[in-house]
Amino acid sequence: MTSHAVVEVTNTPNDTQTTLLIPGLPDDLSLRCLARVPRRYHNLLRTVSKRWKECVSSEFFYSLRKVLGVVEGWVYVLSRDKSECLRWHVLDPLAKRWMQLPDMPEGSLRRYGMACEVLDTQLFVMGGCGKYEDPTNEVLRYDPLKNIWRVAPSMETARCYFGSGVFKGQIYAIGGMGSTSGALTSWEVYDKKSKLWSSYDDPNIVADLGESLVLDGRIYVRHACPSFISPFCAWVYNPEKNTWDTIDNEMMQRWCWPATTVGDDIYMLDQTFGFKLMLLDRETNSWNSVGRLSPHSIRPTCRIAAVGNSLYVVGRGLKALVLNLEKAQDVRGTLVTSSINGLECSDEIIVSCNIIEL
Repeated sequence: MTSHAVVEVTNTPNDTQTTLLIPGLPDDLSLRCLARVPRRYHNLLRTVSKRWKECVSSEFFYSLRKVLGVVEGWVYVLSRDKSECLRWHVLDPLAKRWMQLPDMPEGSLRRYGMACEVLDTQLFVMGGCGKYEDPTNEVLRYDPLKNIWRVAPSMETARCYFGSGVFKGQIYAIGGMGSTSGALTSWEVYDKKSKLWSSYDDPNIVADLGESLVLDGRIYVRHACPSFISPFCAWVYNPEKNTWDTIDNEMMQRWCWPATTVGDDIYMLDQTFGFKLMLLDRETNSWNSVGRLSPHSIRPTCRIAAVGNSLYVVGRGLKALVLNLEKAQDVRGTLVTSSINGLECSDEIIVSCNIIEL
């Protein structure tokens, strides 16, 4: 039996038809109707009236969409243009249309080594440093309900080029480079209820961390620049002991490119020679090839993200390929994908790719 949320709205005796969300309907029924409107029309809903704007911009509205099973995942991409300025765009997968977000505050537009994570419906941009500036502990938060950037609680330690991840409803900021001490062995956790960061120290943590992955109740991070010259380095977080342990297996040794989860599966986009999609064999901890993507359709370096059972591969200029994993077909060694046009006359480099469901 499917359970549904019960929405109770109490009107005062002085309420009239004009105060209702939809004249002639009780507000609880009106809310259910509005919640089923596709996400791409929500900005139009906000223009109808003040009450509609307050309704559509509320956390409750989107919690109701979640209960009704109508949330939609959009792809949020951070890119860097030729002037080295950062910009955010969002892709509506159904409309196949890119939209630009408001700019982040001026002081953050030319930073490097930032980390981006999504917690619930909020996008967090943490830390980073300028070419000739020390790392910062600043954290910015984008609210998609109101389409604005806000300043979030700062990390306890300034850091750049660090690992990050979301685990059990908390944001983790791991290692990196600091402002005075160089390499950091600290890591910290942001709690959304208290809105505070808690800092810890572990000698196993090192600087210049790259990709992170949450898998089977653990957080995995690896060194940003694995090579044949420098030794391979990867770590796994043990929540029971609250410690980081080094790990060395085939999964970690070959995990050198962006990866994402789709249900219980882990996919990685190997960009060593062209584009090859890899799937993690959970029993053997080995990466197996799913197929190649056309090198003529997209340019590196790419990031990947998943919306439902579809993989989105976003390359330079925000050109994107979409692979439906349930209907994936291989033609002469190349996976069949659909494409989404990027920005005109753009050569922007992709920095980060995240999904927000609303």
